[in-house]
Amino acid sequence: MATNLSESRKGILNSSKEWRTVAVIVAVYGGTIATVAYHEVLTAWLAVPLLAWFGAWHLSMQHELLHGHPFRRAWMNDLVGIPPVTLWIPFLLFKVDHLEHHRTDLTVPGIDNESYYVSRDQWERMGRIGRTAHWANRTIMFRMFVWVVPSTFQYHAHKVKALMRGERGVAFAYATHFVGIVAVVWLVVGVAGMPLWQFALGTMYGGRVLNAIRPFPEHKFQDGTELRTAMIMAGPVMSLLMLNNNLHVAHHDEPWVPWYDYQDLVQRVRAVERAERAGLLYRGGYAEVFRRFSFRPMDHPVQGGL
Repeated sequence: MATNLSESRKGILNSSKEWRTVAVIVAVYGGTIATVAYHEVLTAWLAVPLLAWFGAWHLSMQHELLHGHPFRRAWMNDLVGIPPVTLWIPFLLFKVDHLEHHRTDLTVPGIDNESYYVSRDQWERMGRIGRTAHWANRTIMFRMFVWVVPSTFQYHAHKVKALMRGERGVAFAYATHFVGIVAVVWLVVGVAGMPLWQFALGTMYGGRVLNAIRPFPEHKFQDGTELRTAMIMAGPVMSLLMLNNNLHVAHHDEPWVPWYDYQDLVQRVRAVERAERAGLLYRGGYAEVFRRFSFRPMDHPVQGGL
């Protein structure tokens, strides 16, 4: 323990094991750049799916960075996370929101900023179209392929209001995001000559579609139990894409633990047993999630039902 602490103080990384996260960073940015550079050889049929993978992986990578990995200095993690590969979300706002999510009462609408539930009052004020959309959003297919579009506009409308109120850090986050978008678009279109629609279809839409698989089953309101967080026992490919964040009970127990140490953490906090008792264990991985909830709602859109 003393050796590891001494080691972390000497270097820029938290520990010598953080080379795994550095390797992911290199793979994400290197793979994205290579796909863009060779888009004509790959053709849109291969380039767009590859960019979707790297877009989703970039979002998983940003999640590690905002939790303090791999570098000891927060500004170094921020610097690596700011380039907007998926174009749509300012990293510095994502960081603030997600860290707030870890401190809130999970699933409560209006309190948990990552909750997909609505309150009873909101439900009562909704028309038929709104209620239908929220019912559909409790299925994974709608969440993936449809909800990612209106949710983008909702997110930025909310943040623009925060900007107009003068909330701290919002203007700077958008400024750095805008600079990043200009740089990415210049590199993609001006240098590599890739059509912007192909890049956006791959990273911004495709990346978010793939990434939407992960949060869909992560949290569910549980009446009579404290646990509202799931464990999805995914295979190696999806676990790598999600950087083990599918083992979500473990992550919420100790969010500072890096992705490559989750397996030990799962055993230590008995995450599988707890999720199973709460009915939130998916032993069949994401295949089970798709089988159960592709077109059937997971539960009522109102937290706790009506």
